[in-house]
Formats: sequence, C-alpha cells, structure tokens
Amino acid sequence: MYPKLIRSTLVFFVFCTLSASAQDKTFEREYTYKASEMDSKISCRAIAINQLRTELLNEIGVYVESEQLLKSTDVGGEFAQDFVENITTLSAGITKLEILDERWNGDTFWMKAAITIDKKSLEENLKQLIQDRQKTKELEDLKQQLSKATSELDRLKMESNDATHSSIGHEESAQIISSQKYNSEINTLISVDHLFNAEQKLNNHDYSGALEEYTKSILLNPNNEKPYYNRGLTKYILQDYVGAIEDYTMALELNPRNEETYNNRGSAKSKLQNYNGARDDFNKAIILNPRNERAFFNRANLQYNLKDYRSAITDYNRSIEINPRFDGAYNNRGNLKYDLKDYSGSILDYNYAIKINPVNAKAYHNRGLAKSNLLNYKGAIQDYDQAITINPNYTDAFINRAYAKINVGQKSSGCTDFRSAVALGNENANELLKEYCQ
Repeated sequence: MYPKLIRSTLVFFVFCTLSASAQDKTFEREYTYKASEMDSKISCRAIAINQLRTELLNEIGVYVESEQLLKSTDVGGEFAQDFVENITTLSAGITKLEILDERWNGDTFWMKAAITIDKKSLEENLKQLIQDRQKTKELEDLKQQLSKATSELDRLKMESNDATHSSIGHEESAQIISSQKYNSEINTLISVDHLFNAEQKLNNHDYSGALEEYTKSILLNPNNEKPYYNRGLTKYILQDYVGAIEDYTMALELNPRNEETYNNRGSAKSKLQNYNGARDDFNKAIILNPRNERAFFNRANLQYNLKDYRSAITDYNRSIEINPRFDGAYNNRGNLKYDLKDYSGSILDYNYAIKINPVNAKAYHNRGLAKSNLLNYKGAIQDYDQAITINPNYTDAFINRAYAKINVGQKSSGCTDFRSAVALGNENANELLKEYCQ
C-alpha cells in the first residue's frame, strides 16, 4: 500500500452560486412618468426603473412559459400555481437591467431599458434557484418590499393631490412629514435596486462590485437586514470571515429571529476556529427552526472536526431525515465512516450522494478512496475518472488515481497523473513525482 490517500476536507454549507450565459435574447421597453409635486429627478428615475424592471421581468416570465423552458414538474407544488408570477420573481435575481437612454425635462421623466437573457442559461439558473429555498424567499421578500413601497407612494401622491385641491389648508409641518415619508419610500426603491444589481454581480462572480452595491443599499436603508446578510455572504466567499461576522451580527440586531443568519455566522466563526461561538450559533438556528437541515449539517461538520463522532453522526442523520435528498450530508457522513475505517459503510453513503447528485465530484472521489482501502483499485480508478471528468482541475483525484494505477502496475499512466497534478499547481505532487517516477 502506498502513502496515505488524500481526502477532500469538509465544507460548511452557506449558499450556492449560479452560472453565466451565452446566446442572447433581448427584451426592451420604454416608460414615461409625469412627475407629481412631491417628485424630483431622483424619485422619478427610481420609479421608472422599478416600473421597467417589473414589466420586463413579466415579459421574461411569459417567455419562459411560452417556450416551455420550465414545466410544472420542474417547479412543483404551490410554485406552479402562479407560474409566470413566480418566474418573474426569481428572474430578478439572475438578470441585469440595462438603462439604454433617459431624459428629464423637469416635468416628465422618460427611460428606455432592456434585459438580455440567454435561453439555456436562464433555464439552468432558474432550476438551480428554485432549489435554493433561502434565496427564493429573499427574492419574494424584495418583491413585497417593492410592492408595499409603490402602494405607499401612490397613497402619498393621492393624499398630496387631495390636499392641493382642498379648501382646507394643511399645515406646513404636515406637508414636510408627508414629503419625508415619500422620500423614505423612494429610498426603499433605490435600495432594492442596488440589491438586485448586487445579486446579478454576485451571479457573475463580480464580488467587489456586489460589495459596493450592498453597501450603497445599506446607506440608503440602514434598517434593512438583507443587505447586511448578503454582504456577509459575499465577504465569506472572499474569506473575510471577520467582516462576514460583523455583517451577520448587524443583520441579527435588526432581525434576531433569522435562523439562516445564525447558521452562516456559525460557519464564519468555525473558519476562525471559534468553535464554541459557532456551536452556539448553530444551536440558535436549530432552536428557531428544528427542521433546518443546513444547521444540523454544519453542526455535524463542527463536531466531526472536533472528533466528536457520535454527536456528528447524530446530526448528519437528522439532516438527512429532514431532507433525504441532501447529497452533501450523505457525502460527509460517508467521510466520517471512512475515518472510522468503515469503508463499506462509507461507500453506501457515497452511493446515495451520487444517486441524488450525479455530478458530485467529491462523492466520486471519496468513494474511490474507500474502494482503494478495500483494495478495489479498478473500481477506484473508475470513480477517480468520473471525478476528473466532472472537475478537470481536481488535483487530489489525479494524485489518488496515480496511487491506484501504480498499485495495479500502471506506473507510466500513474506518473502522468502526478504530472497533471503538478501542472495544476499542487504543491505535493512534484515530490510524489520524484519519489515514485524516477
């Protein structure tokens, strides 16, 4: 047997990102808004952007339905009942509104805008987003914020118009208060627009751009937890765990009952090896929602890393019980069994993970490790092949496939795998190449 095989480390569950697009279809609209006495150029522009985004996204929803990019079987349940409306809501998180032209003459504001989508990528992104319940809920909440703000703006304009035509004079202080309320709702529109821009940039891996948009949203509406939460997610991706914790803490001050904020702050604390703090946060998330499979999963990972295997496997079991299609939980429970040298048991868990998610490269890789430990090198090589096909940059899979090949007498091919790992920048592969291939 050759040196200890390399297994992938545990990853705490925070959230998933979406892919980009290729072939384009453009939806384009114009909108003219006549300013009221309460409006300025800034408020007119915010109202125009909100209106155009709403109309264009609705067009995309109709397009998705007419082209049958998604079917009721893809979305299922209550989501399918208002298909176009729900597709419209989700599309806001993965599309970019482009302002093509705008004009303001002091009385009316005119704007022309477009949203460009790629048919295949839109379909793929929507399918992924439908599975992300947290992100779906967030987009629904943003839509409700816009709807509430728009209704309040209409009410305030009508109230102002009635006062103008009334013989009963309004006090100046009342007019000032009404104007302040109006501007506050306009700030909500602009703040949410920054959030949509941030989502689009995050979707395209423009993390610095997303951070800027979240910060602008916070400046306009500092009492909204969502930009703090999402800025925390972005900082986590950038490995700024201290900054992520600060933003999650601000979000919790605004909403101390958000289980996902506790869950994600716990993951950031784990990265900083603040294990007690992380456990406290996972516990709070579970208290708020005893069916939060991600919180059980993350607490299991924490306990696994601390070698509290009994508690870890209990939490993995609970996570799987809540969500039987959670491939990550099966994979990590398999890792735990692997460490306990229950290789057959670990293979069963990796089998489940792969059945649920056939493109889970880690599960194929880890099953290959378990098979190698059972001296099933041929089966291991097949699993490493699959892992590398899914992720051609998977250096651990190249190294472990090299070990397996050498064990079955395929030294030349094994050395080629070591060289591939070297080319991909693996620091250990060069030493392994010298040790086994000279």
